[in-house]
Amino acid sequence: MSVAQPFTKIKKFGNLYEDVVKEIKIAVLSGRYPIGSPLPSETQLADQFGVSRPVIREALRYLQSRGLVEIRRGTKGGAFIRDTFRHAFPEDFSDLILYRHVKVEHLTEARLLIEPEVSRLAALNATPRDIEGMKELVRQYGTIKNPDEKDKMYALFHRLVGRCCGNPLYATLMESIMDFTEGFIRIIKPVSKFIHQDDDHDEIIEAFEKHDPEKAAEVATRHARHILEEMHELETTYLALLERKEESISG
Repeated sequence: MSVAQPFTKIKKFGNLYEDVVKEIKIAVLSGRYPIGSPLPSETQLADQFGVSRPVIREALRYLQSRGLVEIRRGTKGGAFIRDTFRHAFPEDFSDLILYRHVKVEHLTEARLLIEPEVSRLAALNATPRDIEGMKELVRQYGTIKNPDEKDKMYALFHRLVGRCCGNPLYATLMESIMDFTEGFIRIIKPVSKFIHQDDDHDEIIEAFEKHDPEKAAEVATRHARHILEEMHELETTYLALLERKEESISG
């Protein structure tokens, strides 16, 4: 049996299973139920929430479909908490940010460790065709007005750098880092806000053309720091807005 504090009864309006889902997610993300721990039984949850067992089953099925819980059968079965970040859907990303399971700080640590080395290797291994592909992408920046599409193109540039660095493991890491970056930006950034400039990648390409690995690593570090500082400011603003929203709802 879980040692966490029991749930409280939910108000009998709206969609009951959605209310149950929300409360369980909050309990998991706030640390009341660590990874691998069991939730109370269906009967216990139904009693704590003041709803029927079918409502609980529907909520648990939904949480299972999102990868947040694992349903185990048998005498020692039940609903067990999974790694909320590893299995989270994009729609759950805002919850992970709110409860500080993912932070810009995490992204900063990863990018500043990986990206300079990837850029250094790209300066040594990028072919003329690779570099021309990056230049063509940069030329397209000015033709795109939609901020979301532009963010994807900026991320694609870094994916291309990873793909031409000559190390498939680094290339895979850069794909994951850019997935994370895009997801983070999509959640925390106002639609009209640009944190990139169209010419931000020009100096990186210049270092690649000169096959200057140290310059490429230096420029990549400076560029990553600038973007991450912008993201940190957006994260702070976003969290403040979420907290005010939560307070107004609970009030």
